[in-house]
Amino acid sequence: MFDYLTLPAAVKKYAAKDFPSPTKVWSTLNKREKAIFDAQMKDKNSATYKAVIAGRRAHHTLEHDTAKDEFQEALLETYNRDIGVDVDETWAKEMGLVSSKYKYKGKFDGVGIFRGKPTVWDYKKTNKIKTPSGVKKYLKQCAAYAIAHNEMYDTDINQIAIFNIGGKTIDELGTRVFTYDLAEHADEWLLDLNKYWNESHATLPI
Repeated sequence: MFDYLTLPAAVKKYAAKDFPSPTKVWSTLNKREKAIFDAQMKDKNSATYKAVIAGRRAHHTLEHDTAKDEFQEALLETYNRDIGVDVDETWAKEMGLVSSKYKYKGKFDGVGIFRGKPTVWDYKKTNKIKTPSGVKKYLKQCAAYAIAHNEMYDTDINQIAIFNIGGKTIDELGTRVFTYDLAEHADEWLLDLNKYWNESHATLPI
């Protein structure tokens, strides 16, 4: 449908090498949290490390629609039954975006038609199902990608979604979908981005 680019290709095309990603923005604005996270990731026995690795495996499973073990097979089946059934169209997964207007870059999880509406979505594999307050940061990330997608491809995406799959074991697996209007979270993302440029002492690209 659209001529999607990988993130490196998008960065090259739009001269966005010095643009931050949402993750870069938040790690800069929350240095203490980032330091704690980095320390936990160095310990392969930490709950944080294990959760991140589990999330990466789930990402790979959902991105490629393939499973390498019994748990990932169950995860994929759960996703397809509870969430995938409502995805009417998938335009792309894991592709790059750049906002030349607001000066940032990133890579979305998925974009397409969900429950009849153009949507940017994010996969989240967690040990327990998230609450609405627990996905706030992820919604801002989706908002960033929806804004950039609308800018790059002249689309009118107004819905963002978090596809949450929770559970440590096959028997515990469950899902919850969070959908919101882009307008509810666009300003929150742009406020964070503005703080990044104002408080990080980074040089705003011309």
